[in-house]
Amino acid sequence: MKDSRNPNNWSNRELEQDTAGYLAAQQAYRQDQAVAADRRQEEQDLERFTAAFTKAGGSKGDAAAAYRAKRNEEATAAAAHADEAARLAQRGATMGKV
Repeated sequence: MKDSRNPNNWSNRELEQDTAGYLAAQQAYRQDQAVAADRRQEEQDLERFTAAFTKAGGSKGDAAAAYRAKRNEEATAAAAHADEAARLAQRGATMGKV
C-alpha cells in the first residue's frame, strides 16, 4: 500500500505509476527522520542536563526550567551573533559602493 510519507512501503508498480509522489514521499520521510532525530537529541540533552543539575544540588523539578533558560540564553547569543554578522556584511556592502 502506498504511503505518502514512507517510500519504503511503496511497491515497484506504485513507484512506476507515481514517480513524483514517490520522490515527495522520500523527501517527507527524510524530514520526518530529521525531526525525530532532533527530538531524540533534545530529550537526551535534557536528561544529561537534569542529571548534572541534580548532582550539583538542584531539584529535578527545577531542572527543566533551568534547561529552557539555558537554551534561551544560547539562542539569544546565537541570534545576536548572526545579527552582528549581518550588520557588518551590510555595512561592508554599503561601504563598497561608496
